[in-house]
Amino acid sequence: MSQTVFTGKVSQMKPDARWLASEDFIGLGEVEFEIGAIYQNSGEIMQDGKKKDFFSIGFVKTPKQLVLNATNRKTLSNAFGAKVDKWIGQKVRLFAQEGVRAVNGGVTAGVRIKADRVARDAPINPFAGMEAAK
Repeated sequence: MSQTVFTGKVSQMKPDARWLASEDFIGLGEVEFEIGAIYQNSGEIMQDGKKKDFFSIGFVKTPKQLVLNATNRKTLSNAFGAKVDKWIGQKVRLFAQEGVRAVNGGVTAGVRIKADRVARDAPINPFAGMEAAK
């Protein structure tokens, strides 16, 4: 057996992980990423050994993806609109947040997204140009 002193980052302890996790952001604050793609994943075996279907976000210049949960999906759609192809190329900031509700009902740290732009693809007002009822 060999043993060496490790003084790196927590994220380096799991170099083969495909998914970004809150521990990747501890001590970093907000980190900017550019969205490269949105993926639909089917039958992915997760950390708990169960198969799961879900969406994820791929980023430019990093091999790790972020599993897209409901909170982050709503943040992105509020910022960039309902058309997912409009999210590609957008800049977002990821950060770790404590006190996130876990799937098992407890609380944990989670990755959150901040996105600044207001959605640009709002539907045209169907009532524009109509006279008010008298």
